[in-house]
Amino acid sequence: MPVLDGRAVLYSFVSTPDVRIGVAFGSGGSQSLPATELPGVSSWLVKVFTDTLIKTMVEPHRRCYSLPAVDLRKKAVGGIVYVSVISASNLSRSKLRGSPPRREQSSSLNGSLVENFDDNNLRTFVEVELGQLTRRTAVSPGSSPRWDSTFNMVLHEETGTLRLHLYNCPPNSVKFDFLAKCEIKMKYAADDSTAFWAIGHDSGVIAKHAEFCGKEVEMVVPFEGVTSGELTVKLVVKEWQFSDGSLSLNKFNGSSRKSTYSSSSPLSRTGRKINVAIMEGKDLISSGKCDPYVKLQYGKVLQKTRTAHTSNPFWNQKFEFDEIVDDGCLKIKCYSEEMFGDENIGSARVNLEGLLEGSIRDIWVPLEKVNSGELRLQIDAVRVNDAEGSRGSVSGSFNGWIELILVEAKDLIAADIIGTSDPYVRVQYGGLKKRTKVMYRTLNPQWNQTLEFPDDGSPLELHVKDHNALLPTSNIGDCVVEYQGLPPNQMYEKWIPLQGVKRGEIHVRITRKVPELQTRSSLEADASFKSHQISNQMKQFLIKFQSLIEDGNLEGLSTALSEMQSLEDIQEEYMVQLETEQMLLLNKIKELGQEVMSSSSSLSRRSSRF
Repeated sequence: MPVLDGRAVLYSFVSTPDVRIGVAFGSGGSQSLPATELPGVSSWLVKVFTDTLIKTMVEPHRRCYSLPAVDLRKKAVGGIVYVSVISASNLSRSKLRGSPPRREQSSSLNGSLVENFDDNNLRTFVEVELGQLTRRTAVSPGSSPRWDSTFNMVLHEETGTLRLHLYNCPPNSVKFDFLAKCEIKMKYAADDSTAFWAIGHDSGVIAKHAEFCGKEVEMVVPFEGVTSGELTVKLVVKEWQFSDGSLSLNKFNGSSRKSTYSSSSPLSRTGRKINVAIMEGKDLISSGKCDPYVKLQYGKVLQKTRTAHTSNPFWNQKFEFDEIVDDGCLKIKCYSEEMFGDENIGSARVNLEGLLEGSIRDIWVPLEKVNSGELRLQIDAVRVNDAEGSRGSVSGSFNGWIELILVEAKDLIAADIIGTSDPYVRVQYGGLKKRTKVMYRTLNPQWNQTLEFPDDGSPLELHVKDHNALLPTSNIGDCVVEYQGLPPNQMYEKWIPLQGVKRGEIHVRITRKVPELQTRSSLEADASFKSHQISNQMKQFLIKFQSLIEDGNLEGLSTALSEMQSLEDIQEEYMVQLETEQMLLLNKIKELGQEVMSSSSSLSRRSSRF
């Protein structure tokens, strides 16, 4: 029973134990129904239990028990490990598993055939597996191949088993031959160190210990079940993540980094926003053309990036979530856009507990259930007041609105057979969706249409579409309007190039409106006029619809439907504006009430002095 540097104990059975299990029906104490043994069940259970013990606790397999921790409150819930597969040595094709890819046959004196294995014809690679995350090295030839491949791997608990599978890749063949495997186990120790161990030669144990995160450990591990071959691997634990929200960093940054709030009080973790920026991706793979996008889920909130058109995309899109007390896990799924159903090209989980306010966490997250692909994320947490203060000194959530003027577009691509398009713009702002009117048969449309949204910091996305009366609409470009850093009540004008297409630009004007209470009367008069105008337009449209239906004018009916949808969007804008005005007025009344209360308390203190 070896002890790993006084921190953990390995235990196992020296030989297979004698297991006895009896299963009976009824009760032995009952006179009317004596116990009756079920034939075959007991022996089957004994075999299953014995096989499990042999695979997990009989030499050379051992279990690990960590000695009492220094800090019993600290529990590791995940970590980031860099695995470097360096090289292999002493590979002999005749002593490894699998069917040999090539045999050299020579005749002996008596005419029999003798088979010789050519080890120099080996073309091997290593598949690294940690949980549901797998990565693969390149192919290297010879009996002593060298790969020097490093992979970013993620642990989702305090222990993990790193499985390394060796395959042969015969030339001119699509089938891989499995040769051998080995395993390295790792476990977090309470002093922020990490223990690594594996099965060595003659059922011995190879054990290594990394005293702190960031320290590199090199292990030479023999392949299991074969008599030849070793694998050299280097391991570095970058950080451990704990259930109390703290992180174990490398020696130079300190042994532990605590969060700014106490984990014992759930209320101290409310009132914060978590900003997640999907920056870029690399080495994404799909079965066809790679058009990737990312879906994020935190609690019940779902967000989605725009679609890129490369295996190394750059998004730089930021999403905001309300921090959740009972769920600190961000779920990520990456897809490639396809015509008949999008292809899942990887997923990942990121622990969002323990984020420091004012500190951005920049990480590369490897995608699971695929052989390649990583996403770069920037994550930070801010208090609600701080988040609002960073948005141009606006003093409250929804304290204003975004005014977006879609002026025009130019040099759009032709979506119709005749070389033109019928463009309109669909605007997505958080959960709100609005659209402009359709401009027919033009590549340089002019909308001059104003849309308004409550200012809550959501991403502002523009999707330029080609209108079709019967067929599905075609996408002719997308872009994101950056407005979060604009000062209030100042218009920003810009031509923005469209993404995902060869050409095209859109001209916008955007203003972050923060109105004053003094203008309320004029706004109310304007609102009354606007509501009356919308009502009259609705009545006119109903009359127009009835006339078009009676005449059977399908083209005119399609145009009227588009105009009707634009009017509904205007009505929705008007309702949002009314809600915003109501909230502004209530905030002002609350502020005035606080001022009255404070002034009355100061007057009472003065009168008491006299």
